[in-house]
Amino acid sequence: MGDPYWVRWSHWTDLGMVELGQMPRNKMQETLQRYEVEARKLLAETGADHVVYGRKLYTDDGELEELRFYLLPMTDAEFEERVARLKNQQVYAIHKMK
Repeated sequence: MGDPYWVRWSHWTDLGMVELGQMPRNKMQETLQRYEVEARKLLAETGADHVVYGRKLYTDDGELEELRFYLLPMTDAEFEERVARLKNQQVYAIHKMK
């Protein structure tokens, strides 16, 4: 029998949340890897400085609360403003080599 623990997930675009669901914890890494592949393509296509493709949100007690998926290209300034200051989160992003 697989891991019975499920985690809430959501998919966000520049328009806001577009999907919501639950997945087994043991599928999180596989799903993040699929988003990473798409993020790499988007980085090459757009010339962005960064592409954020996922965030794990944690409670103050350190428990995983939600996994969010994105494909958001950002400039350095946008990344600094929208991502660098986040707390209780693990951010998944790829970055342009400079």
